[in-house]
Amino acid sequence: MCAKYVLIIACWPNFTVASEYLSESRKHAPEPVSPAFTAGTTTPLDGIDKKEEESELIWKGVKSSFAIPFEEWEKNADKGLLHGLSGNLGLGYPLLDTVAANIPPTAKSGPTNTNITSTLSLKYTLLGNWFISGTLYYYHDKNQQQPWNPDFTYVFGYSDWRPYTFSLMYANYGGNRFKSTDDQKVTYFDQGTWSFGWKFPIVDPVSSWLTFTDEGAIGCQIDFNYTPEFFDLASTSYMKGHQTISLGCKYALFGNWYVNGTAFYYLDSKQKQPWNPDYTYGFGYFDWRPGTITVQYNNYSGNRWRSADRADGTGRFKDGAITIAYSFSF
Repeated sequence: MCAKYVLIIACWPNFTVASEYLSESRKHAPEPVSPAFTAGTTTPLDGIDKKEEESELIWKGVKSSFAIPFEEWEKNADKGLLHGLSGNLGLGYPLLDTVAANIPPTAKSGPTNTNITSTLSLKYTLLGNWFISGTLYYYHDKNQQQPWNPDFTYVFGYSDWRPYTFSLMYANYGGNRFKSTDDQKVTYFDQGTWSFGWKFPIVDPVSSWLTFTDEGAIGCQIDFNYTPEFFDLASTSYMKGHQTISLGCKYALFGNWYVNGTAFYYLDSKQKQPWNPDYTYGFGYFDWRPGTITVQYNNYSGNRWRSADRADGTGRFKDGAITIAYSFSF
């Protein structure tokens, strides 16, 4: 296999979910907000022209997307029911103490509010790169838990770590509850987000212009994100068809150290809520392998290209949070 521009995007698609409760804006972003990357050899394959090699990789990625390797069922039949199950334990710590947001109690989505949160995330690989995952949340200050702060979240779909592959995922980070009430259901499926994306690396000569370490590698993903139903603060009602296009890139500095960012384009600017960002960003040490510790800073608050446009209490560095997580597998 040619590993020249290999990157790992969403090796474990639910790994960063532990900190993503911090903003309702996360519902409109695909999982590559914080992917993991690994750089391969920098030596081209012998006898293959660089352009031919890249075109072969693109075609290989495209045609392998959404593959269902039925042969894996027989191969993994003797490995037990827990084969393909992995997870992490996380602790999310906001940098800033804030008061609860002043949003109508009927809302199922809203801005960041301060709450130290412990999480348990589990992912089960069904077959190939098809998966289902979920996260359980424990709020250390239960009085701060808002209607849009979930008891659990869930994600499913197809996501391949290899470059030039397509992905299709559904993610629900809304105010899901273990027990329904008269005011709130267990989950509102239509308030989850469908994301269709394509992964690609930044290659030479552009890569050499942007990187400044020998191990540096940049990988990106572009997504179309669609949420059937969303809460509109201006009308204090639910509206239909929230649509964004997002471009997320991650620069692997060296080893597992990285910086990343995602920019959003709202197809209808009127749909953008005060807590919805123009961009998100993060940095830290990310290791997807079992038995490792990951430390990240992420900012999913209402960041704006112009600081004058941001809502009060959003879009500042101190509105982000630090997450520490331990990964494991069965």
